[in-house]
Amino acid sequence: MLTRLRSLEQLMPFATAGELLAKKGRPLIAISSGATVLGALHLMQREDVGFLPVLDEGKLAGVLSERDVARGGMLEQRVFVREIMTKRIHTVAPEAEVSDCAKLMRRERIRHLPVVSGERVLGVLSVRDLMGSLIERHERLLKGRP
Repeated sequence: MLTRLRSLEQLMPFATAGELLAKKGRPLIAISSGATVLGALHLMQREDVGFLPVLDEGKLAGVLSERDVARGGMLEQRVFVREIMTKRIHTVAPEAEVSDCAKLMRRERIRHLPVVSGERVLGVLSVRDLMGSLIERHERLLKGRP
């Protein structure tokens, strides 16, 4: 028996966080809380990223953004990542839909979102990643191609 499609979501579902990470194809770049702020800044420059998950013994302990480095490291002259990292962390599971990730990022006023399975950080999605996915979906919709 055929099932009738009743919504746009059934016809053209949103991508998931895990699918976006797989599409990025970039390995996780992270730092430990005991690293120096200068070391973190060098890592960000070398890897061309503005955000790092902070992992201690493989577990997510915090996150570090360029803003954290500018304000805590430079303005307050803190030395270690643990002194300036953000500890209030928002994460999503790989099954989370892009639309839900975007809503969370907007509500919490964040630009990066770690994707976590259990206690393992799989990667990080940025606002740019989500916007790209939403634009691609919109273009497919306009062209009539699911």
